[in-house]
Amino acid sequence: MPELQFDESLYIQTANTRNFTLMIDDLRMDVGEGRFACVCGGAGLGKSRTVKWYHANNESSIYIESTLIWKTSDLAFLADLCRELGIENPKRNREWCFRAIVESLYQNPDTILFIDEADRMKNNFLEIVRDITRITLCPVVLIGEPGLLPMMQQNERVWTRTFEPVLFTPMKESDVIIYAQDSAGVEIPLEVAKILHQTKTKKTANGNFRLVKRALLYAIAYANAAKTEEITVKIAEMAIKSAIRWANK
Repeated sequence: MPELQFDESLYIQTANTRNFTLMIDDLRMDVGEGRFACVCGGAGLGKSRTVKWYHANNESSIYIESTLIWKTSDLAFLADLCRELGIENPKRNREWCFRAIVESLYQNPDTILFIDEADRMKNNFLEIVRDITRITLCPVVLIGEPGLLPMMQQNERVWTRTFEPVLFTPMKESDVIIYAQDSAGVEIPLEVAKILHQTKTKKTANGNFRLVKRALLYAIAYANAAKTEEITVKIAEMAIKSAIRWANK
């Protein structure tokens, strides 16, 4: 009997993905306006995965993920962005990096700049990004956890240029069924999907994408160990316990 296999390369589109794509379409229609957009939600809801999926399928986009050093060094952010734009050997000078970024984006005004984990940054970071989008007219999409919204709202000049935020919500039970089918080729009934959907912990709600994925991986491993191609209620119960066990400690 062939074992069940999980394909992590597949991307499953959910309501969150559709809302994100609609927002990007609206943002692109306003190319030349120099707009901001915001993708916000708790950890493990698939924000970064969605943005990376979009970036991988759209050449006219730049994806960059914040690092801790950005919080204390504007130059570190500017130098990292230079490298993502293919600007070779950026000088260790804020003004040089800024002007090189502006020149590169000015020549490619349809570029969308995605900045992940933007909520980790200090407010001055927003002013630098606002200058970049104001001069180049390239839209900027900031991605982060709930703290990102108040951070942006405190900066009126940023907030008044921001599209309606896309708020990521937990997966639905129907999404779990589709995810199991597309990623592992296994059909699960609603009663099993309801169990795998139960990812509620001290810090997460049911339907947390990251934990659902982990539960499904456990379920596949347990099904293979039992030499069955079916994920039963019992297997699902074992899998979800294993998936969220660490989070409840």
